[in-house]
Amino acid sequence: MTNIVALITPYKKNGKLDWLNLNFIINFHIKNKINLILLLGTTGESHNFSIYDFFDLVIFVKKFKIKFIFNIFDINIKTIFKKFFFLRNNRIIILISISKYILPNNISIYKYLKSINKFGVKIIFYNIPKRNSKIISFLLFNKLIKKKFFYFIKNSYNNIISNLFFKKKNILIFSGEDTNLFFFSFFTGTISVYNNLFPKIFSKINKKIIFYFKKNNFEINPVLIKFFLFKSFLIKGSFNNLLLGINPFFFTQSQT
Repeated sequence: MTNIVALITPYKKNGKLDWLNLNFIINFHIKNKINLILLLGTTGESHNFSIYDFFDLVIFVKKFKIKFIFNIFDINIKTIFKKFFFLRNNRIIILISISKYILPNNISIYKYLKSINKFGVKIIFYNIPKRNSKIISFLLFNKLIKKKFFYFIKNSYNNIISNLFFKKKNILIFSGEDTNLFFFSFFTGTISVYNNLFPKIFSKINKKIIFYFKKNNFEINPVLIKFFLFKSFLIKGSFNNLLLGINPFFFTQSQT
């Protein structure tokens, strides 16, 4: 199973991106055999990045010998198009969901994905109805797949029929929520924030973690992982400091 980490984004106390710690964290996951790294994909990172920081990040990760996925989600459609234009020749995969300013109807969603498809970038479609404000119909999905608007899907719609539909269409399905892994036979891999903590052994212990959190009524949410990391990295000489060899880092307000 493909293991993809939804990477936390380290910041300095002044709110600037912590490039040194980011370098260490990426190398840590490479050494721990993570297959792909998703950037700007957990709780607010993409909203806090200026277009110039985004360009700098794309250039920064080119030196690493691993493939990256970028989450593209912005309040401005012109900015989204600028990001796609910049990434079109960088062999980078994009994770994209339907932005809230796109009308929740079939025609608007189709036109939006059609316009993005023109950039020629590989897309993982993030199917998350609670964010899209709409459960996209199988009829529309069938049309989008036929037009080859995307080849992969991160499915956060925890529904067996939905997973069966994409499986029959030969779309590679990634788990969008860790609870989805109860239906692991449907999935090519998982995109998870938990990989920040347990990258090497995540696939083996993931189900036990899910059971523990469900039993104790804890919400599976990136904020919980970030809170743990925030506290542990602030402790001088902590396990995480020794493991990664990095300095304490912070998150933006919207992330915590």
